[in-house]
Amino acid sequence: MPDVNIRRDEQLLCGRLVAMPSTTTLAQITDVKDNNRGFVNTISVDFPAMPDTLELARTADYAVNYNLVMPDGIHQYKGTKPMEIPVSFKLHSFDKQYCKKGALTLLQLAARLHSFVLPISTFNSKVTIAPVSGQPAPAPGRTNDASLEAGASQQTVYGVSGANGIKNGAIYNPVTCWLHLMWTSNDQPGISAVGYVREVKVQFNGPWLRGPNNSFNLPTSADFSFVFIHRPGHGNNQGVSDSQLSPQIAFGGQAFADDVKNKFYNTRDLVVAANYQGFGQNQSNVTVDQT
Repeated sequence: MPDVNIRRDEQLLCGRLVAMPSTTTLAQITDVKDNNRGFVNTISVDFPAMPDTLELARTADYAVNYNLVMPDGIHQYKGTKPMEIPVSFKLHSFDKQYCKKGALTLLQLAARLHSFVLPISTFNSKVTIAPVSGQPAPAPGRTNDASLEAGASQQTVYGVSGANGIKNGAIYNPVTCWLHLMWTSNDQPGISAVGYVREVKVQFNGPWLRGPNNSFNLPTSADFSFVFIHRPGHGNNQGVSDSQLSPQIAFGGQAFADDVKNKFYNTRDLVVAANYQGFGQNQSNVTVDQT
C-alpha cells in the first residue's frame, strides 16, 4: 500500500514527528520559511492534539564506592542516559480533518509509526543473511553458560545480500527522526530536536465498525504512544551490504549542559552532518509520500 497524506492543515499543527530524508541538509533543518518548519514533502506523523501532560525524564548515572569512614561514599560520574520524551495522543476515525479515510487512516498511521522503529532495507529483492566464508557458524544446542561464553568470544561475522548473492542494496538502522513539538524560534527555548524512536504502542478501540466491500471490525478510535530519545546529530547511515554486520560508531552532535540550559531542547542546530538514510531510496519496493 503506498504512503498517503496523513496530515492536518498546517495552521492546525500540534506537533510533528518527521522521518529525516536522506538528502537532508542543515539549512533545511533550520529553515522556517512559509511556516513549514523546514520540511514539506516528508513522511511524518502529525499529532492531532497535544497530550494532557508532557514528561521529560533524564538520569545521571554514578558509581558509588562506600567505605568505613565515608558512609556516603565516593561518587564517580559514569554518564548521563539520553533524555526520553514519551508522547501520546488519541485519534477518532470520524475526525474529518485528519482521518480522511476513516478507520483506514488509523491503520495507516499505526503502520507508519511502527515503521520508524524498524531497520530500512534498500534491497530490491529478498534479503539473505549468512555467515561470511571462513567465519565460524553458531553451533546449535548450546545451553550451558560455558559454551555460551565460548560462542561469544568467537563472534560470528555475517554478510547480507539480495537474491542470488547480488549485493545491490543495504540495511540501515531505524530512521533518524526529528521531533518538532514546542517551538517559538530557532534560538529560543523549545522542543525541536533530532533523535530516534525507541518504543511504539498502538491500541485500537471499539465499538467495532463495518464498512464498504464487506469490511468489518474496523476501529472507532486508536490510542498512539511512542518514546522519543533525544540525541542531537543522531544519524542512521550505518548500512551494511557486502561488509560484515559489525557495530559502527557515527560522529554526531552532543547536548552539553550549556546547550540544554540556554535553549531547553531546541537543539536542531547541533546537527553536525546530514547522515540520514530515509525511506524510498529503492523505488521498486517503497513509495515515497510526496503529498
